[in-house]
Amino acid sequence: MSLYKYILDVFFPRTCPACGQVLADNEYVCPDCLAGLNRTEQALNRDNETEKHFADVRHFAWGGCWLRYEKGTAVQTLIHHAKFNDGNPPLLRQLGKCAASEWQETGFFDEVDVIVPVPLHKRRLIDRGFNQCEYIAQGLSDVLHLPIDTDHITRDRATKQQSRSTYTERQSGVVGAFRVNHPEEWYGKTIMLVDDIITTGATMRAVMEAMKDVYGVKIVVFGLAKAK
Repeated sequence: MSLYKYILDVFFPRTCPACGQVLADNEYVCPDCLAGLNRTEQALNRDNETEKHFADVRHFAWGGCWLRYEKGTAVQTLIHHAKFNDGNPPLLRQLGKCAASEWQETGFFDEVDVIVPVPLHKRRLIDRGFNQCEYIAQGLSDVLHLPIDTDHITRDRATKQQSRSTYTERQSGVVGAFRVNHPEEWYGKTIMLVDDIITTGATMRAVMEAMKDVYGVKIVVFGLAKAK
C-alpha cells in the first residue's frame, strides 16, 4: 500500500453511501445495505411488471428489473450517489455483478448473446463523464462472461433528462433518438438491453423501435431498478 493511500484510508476512509459504514477496499456499498436492498424477484416471474410493460413491442422476448426504486430508500440513495455529484460509477458495476450472481441460476440470461447498455448522447456523456449503463453492463459481464457492444446503437439526438421530464415529455422526447448501425450483424441474435432505472419505459421503447427491422433479433430487457 502506498503512503498516500494509507493516509487517505486513515483520515478519509471510504464509507457506504447508504449507511456510512467504513468499506473494505473492494466494496462500494456495505454488505448489510446490499443484502437489504428491495428485490423484485422478477427473474422468477416471466409474467412480471416489466414484461407486461413491453409485451406489445416487436421483437421483445422477456425482461426484468432487479430492484424496486422508491424515493427515500437505499436503492435511490445508491443510484443517485453513483450517477450524480461527480459520480461513483464503480458502485454500479458492483450492483451489476450482484444482480448477475443472484439471477444467473434462474436461467434469465441463458440465451443472451450480447449485452448492450442504453447509450447516452455524446453531449450528456461529456457532461457526466461516463455512461452509467455501461458500468452496470460491465458488472453483468464480469459474472456472465458475455460481450458488451457499445457500437451498434447510437443516440443521435439529445433529450431532456428523464428524471426531470413529465410523463408526456418522456414518451415523446425520445422518439427517433436512437439508430442501429450495421443491423445485419445482429440478425438472429438475442440482445440484452441494459438500463439503470425503468420508469415509463419510454427510453427502452425508443431503443427497441430503432431495432424493429433487425431480422430475427430477440430483445431482452434488464433494468437495475424499476420505478413505480
